[in-house]
Amino acid sequence: MTSSSDRSERPLSRALTLLAPTVAIVVAAEFIVVGLLPVVAQDLSIPLARAGGMAGWFAFSAAVAGPIVTLSARRLTPRFILTGTLLLYAACNLLVATVSDFSLMLLARMVQGATLPAFISVGASVVMELAPMAERGNGLSRANIGFVLGVLLALPAGFALARCGTWRLPFVVLAATSMLLAPLIAMCFPSIPAGRNEGLCGQLAIVRQPVFVAHLGLSVVLFAAMFSAYTYLGAWVEQALGLSTWGVAVALLLFGLFGLLGNSIAGRVADIAPMRATMVAVVVLVASVNLTALAGHAISLAAAPLVLWSASHTASVVLGQVRVTLAGQSAASFAMTLNISAANLGIAIGAAGGGRVIDSHGISAIGIAPFGFAILSLPIVTFIRRSTSRGISRLPLTGT
Repeated sequence: MTSSSDRSERPLSRALTLLAPTVAIVVAAEFIVVGLLPVVAQDLSIPLARAGGMAGWFAFSAAVAGPIVTLSARRLTPRFILTGTLLLYAACNLLVATVSDFSLMLLARMVQGATLPAFISVGASVVMELAPMAERGNGLSRANIGFVLGVLLALPAGFALARCGTWRLPFVVLAATSMLLAPLIAMCFPSIPAGRNEGLCGQLAIVRQPVFVAHLGLSVVLFAAMFSAYTYLGAWVEQALGLSTWGVAVALLLFGLFGLLGNSIAGRVADIAPMRATMVAVVVLVASVNLTALAGHAISLAAAPLVLWSASHTASVVLGQVRVTLAGQSAASFAMTLNISAANLGIAIGAAGGGRVIDSHGISAIGIAPFGFAILSLPIVTFIRRSTSRGISRLPLTGT
């Protein structure tokens, strides 16, 4: 006979299997432009700063409109939201790949940004519902593999595809893949009724909890630290190491692959001590970025710090999502949405701050901004740990 645990594991495994590629494609759509901005600016005859709006407006839309879209869609089934978002992303990517009007491209990117948090958060809520209580953190880290792949592999994949033809080719590939995955989700994703989460008031209640809000603030600062360096990783590899175009693509690909190590490690500790693990990951991240910068032109000296940078970067992404979702698990989907919004705000701040430092001091100063942002996280971490130890927050797993 089949045990009840086996029966409950089957829909969870199916959900996780389907979420990995779909989340990867959706997240890749956000970050794939990072390596394409110079050629986009050249092809469209626009300033590089304006081309950067393809990344900036996406992140801004996710930060501002994402929570509104998620709350508006709370009565829709997860299967409907996932399928609909994939089709919408396919249409928007195809639009970016075919039109010449840059304003239309930005509009398509903003539509994608607005729906990204709902897509990611509904996947998290499904995992939270299907996974046993003691394994929710591990389940979220498994679901996060797609997010990791989307973040870390989009840059080298877009870079390589653009060199095979035109910068529009990566968007065609994303559109085609989304179209292929949409019917698969529609037919095979576990059927979970809509409206099983708390109502609007119940979801909004989590933003009145000081510790939860502090977790969001921590996500802003930590993602700023991470992306103040990661945004300029390709430029550092090309300028500091002096690699060829394809050498840069290979280096970025290896960087992404080593990130899977960080995802695995984070998954093992996510349910045990998410805050402690977060602090360790951030320390390793800052140290590894600065050691990479100190390596200068020596590839042999830069190799080990780059591996640590990749692993700690990915672990920080995973732990951030697990940490906030567990902190707000009474409204898991909305908590994840708010964290994605906070992360995108941090990405925008980090990219701007890191760029300013590099403009002033050169690419070798890539480690300064992450160190500064990490210092800003200390009072927030202290508040969370003290508040949790005093029992101010009733939320589980937020301060250990």
